[in-house]
Amino acid sequence: MAPVPTPEDGVNLRNRRREIAVFLVVAFGGSILLSLVIGLSGGSASSLLPLAPLTMFVPALAVLAVRKTTSARLDVDGMYLPLRGLPAVLFLLPFAIHAICLPGVFFLEGKLPWIAVSWPRVVLNAIAGLLVVSFLAFFEEIGWRAFLLPRLADRFGMRRAAALSAAIWALWHIPYSLSGILHVENVSRLGLAIVHPMGTFGAGLFLALLWFRTGSLPLVSLAHGAFNNWGQFAFKYMKISGQHDLTLLVLVAIAALAVGIGALARIPSSASE
Repeated sequence: MAPVPTPEDGVNLRNRRREIAVFLVVAFGGSILLSLVIGLSGGSASSLLPLAPLTMFVPALAVLAVRKTTSARLDVDGMYLPLRGLPAVLFLLPFAIHAICLPGVFFLEGKLPWIAVSWPRVVLNAIAGLLVVSFLAFFEEIGWRAFLLPRLADRFGMRRAAALSAAIWALWHIPYSLSGILHVENVSRLGLAIVHPMGTFGAGLFLALLWFRTGSLPLVSLAHGAFNNWGQFAFKYMKISGQHDLTLLVLVAIAALAVGIGALARIPSSASE
């Protein structure tokens, strides 16, 4: 027999809806505000572009706003880093992107146009880049995976919550593409706003799987950082014709979507499965 709903259940549901609503209003409001400030002052050429990393703090600020305006609590117990499977967590998305994009570069350019660089510099760039970007990603993950995803899972089940949270996360990036905060040479802002969210959606599905399996905030932050930094790592050391930038962006999105769809298939519909 199914449990009989109680008045307390209705109150809890209304509270959760309010928490989610406040979070989304502040998160999207912050992204739109920062995008307007930078976009109207010159976009990718704006003198205010150094403020762009502040975008990654917006989700954590949205959680803080929820805590200040509602009775919500965010108890992040997952402040541990499981080492099992860490290489896959770090390398799966970057490997998939390079596995698709490097052949794409070779086909489009007729070669892999490497530039001369010292290996110590490559290693230092890889380590420092991952640490810096993962630190910033930590504040995003407080909002998207640690706060929003579990609340959506309580309401819609794990698999649908993964897809819904990934879609919301992808949409949240659109103002950054339209404003020039996110910028790819030789790709229009509109083109970036259409293609970039597809890859972000795929990455969001993968991060949702990691959260459901581990509940580890450092782990999903590292995976997020690896996607942002290592996902384009080889291309930092190539001189690619600008005419192919949009094609390569599409290939990145396809790779991330492929990983994300595979991750979604591994997420059960509910915790009881």
